Amino acid sequence: MSGVIILGSSASHGNTRKVVDRLMEKTGFDLIDLRDYSIGYFDYLHENRGDDFIPLMRQLTEKYETFVFASPIYWYSMSAIMKTFFDRISDLLKIEKDLGRTLRGKNMAALSCSGHDDQGAYYWKPFELSADYLGMHYKGHIHTVVENAIISSDSIDRIDDFTRTLLD
Repeated sequence: MSGVIILGSSASHGNTRKVVDRLMEKTGFDLIDLRDYSIGYFDYLHENRGDDFIPLMRQLTEKYETFVFASPIYWYSMSAIMKTFFDRISDLLKIEKDLGRTLRGKNMAALSCSGHDDQGAYYWKPFELSADYLGMHYKGHIHTVVENAIISSDSIDRIDDFTRTLLD
């Protein structure tokens, strides 16, 4: 199964990336770093259509069946760059409906990272509810902990278990 990990972090080579690298090793999934793209905020007038969002979505939907969204936890939520990406999915419901329909039946999962083993009870809801709304299969989520640039042993176990879920 083809899969991609979409990294939404302010630090392309920070703690979340350490976790993503381990997950990539286990799954063979590709990586898309949202910092490598120019993606504007959602705009009701759709004046930002010249940015990278629609071409990136075409690439993702043509090539991959599973999408893993990886973000550090910033203020109890996904990162701003990841939120901007999710907001732009609205374009797929309004002006690029055919492209949006290609998400149906694909898989979505989420991964978070922080310095503590407390992701909060509602962090996952935007991912889970978005998958449902888009007709995607939600394969679950994991929270990982990185302290002093080291992935915790519990998190390594979670990543290994998550790998099996993603590849089933």
